[in-house]
Amino acid sequence: MSARPSEARRRLGLIVLLAGGFLPPVDFFIVNVALPSIHAGLNTSSAETQLVISAYAAGYAVFLITGGRLGDLYGRRLMFMLGMSGFALANLICGIAQTPLQLLAGRVVLGLCAAMVQPQVLATMRALYTDERALARAMSLYGIMMGMAAFTGQFAGGALIAWNPWDLGWRVVFLLKLPLCAAMIAAAWRLLPETSATQRVRLDIGGAALLSLALACTVLPLSLGREQGWPLWVFLALAAAPVLVCLFLRFEVWLTARGGMPLVDLRLFAIPTFRRGVLVGMLFFFTTSFYFLFGIYQQMGRGVPPLWTGLAIVPYGVGLFLGPISTAHLIRLRTRLLSIGMAIQVSFYTVVGLLVWEGIDGVWLSCSVFLAGFGQGIAFPRLFNTVLGDVPAAQAGLAAGILNSALQVGASISAALIGGLFFSVLGDGGGERAYGHAFAIAQWTLTGALGVAALIAIPPRRPPAAVA
Repeated sequence: MSARPSEARRRLGLIVLLAGGFLPPVDFFIVNVALPSIHAGLNTSSAETQLVISAYAAGYAVFLITGGRLGDLYGRRLMFMLGMSGFALANLICGIAQTPLQLLAGRVVLGLCAAMVQPQVLATMRALYTDERALARAMSLYGIMMGMAAFTGQFAGGALIAWNPWDLGWRVVFLLKLPLCAAMIAAAWRLLPETSATQRVRLDIGGAALLSLALACTVLPLSLGREQGWPLWVFLALAAAPVLVCLFLRFEVWLTARGGMPLVDLRLFAIPTFRRGVLVGMLFFFTTSFYFLFGIYQQMGRGVPPLWTGLAIVPYGVGLFLGPISTAHLIRLRTRLLSIGMAIQVSFYTVVGLLVWEGIDGVWLSCSVFLAGFGQGIAFPRLFNTVLGDVPAAQAGLAAGILNSALQVGASISAALIGGLFFSVLGDGGGERAYGHAFAIAQWTLTGALGVAALIAIPPRRPPAAVA
């Protein structure tokens, strides 16, 4: 890192980082409420509708670790600004797309550029705050920001489509981010200090290619298989995915033995909190499918307008905001807040599915959505603290990239797998009851994955200290 910045400069830098880091997750969620409008405007199939979510998450997941490496190599402020510039350009491509293929290509590029931005946020925070208490506060703010991005994106998507400025329709959710990106680039240039790792690294192109192929062989068959009648290539691709993962791991070991710099430093997985947290994070982000399926159920099943669909998710966002605030003083429970929050989320995700199955709306559904968000709000900040708390500062960029990759792999697989299950159960059905039953079954499947994550998140018992 360059000369140590003053406290005022660090605070301004933190504001810029949080604001810039807010845009990639917002971009993920702002599209959810727009999916029915995109379906009508571009005549997308159900598989293409799922891929609007999965394409972004897949591009994001594949390039996140490389994005962290680029920040370590060339400077995190520079990569933040370049990533934000590409992010703006990709939003423009999506906003002017005339075919589903153009939109999906733009979404992949959008995910790649977001992956250049996000690792720089966490790595720069880790470099700016060497004091553990200050870092914990910064990480808590980051967790709140990430959680708030979910409901902010949903609500903003509904509000923008209802507003429909200049008669842009669904395109407004992409095009209106262009001035925000410009403001972030200018603010980063003026306020963000440059940080980078002391060790210069080389990019692992072979590892990135193998990981990309493995993810593509998972997401594309799950998204396209049902609509194409489950042809042979689907099963061949799914069978190739674990083989590619094994080849990736062997390649990383081989590269490490030769003194190279692997995409994933497998030695990080020797840290118990990091190893457990990455697995929990991947399953934790299965919750992504709740957002876009809830929006589809509200709009296409119940006929709710986009603005009111966005408002329906507001209780979730309120819970996300209040969760970490209400538990900040529970110091003795801090190590268990991740599992406690996830247990609350799992409980009320189950209730949400039951209420939708029974066709019960109104206060009961809103309260259950709020409490599910409250549980996630408790858990999410602790997830980042758990994973990164024991990681050395020099490996912060890489660790942040691995964690965010795990989150986006979970999101991508969830959108493909749980989304595919939803449309399979729905079939040719229509109306609130058919959509409600499809949503409930998909929601309970998602809840099962979160339940497994909640069990893994329970911290192991530590043996009592020996008496001197």
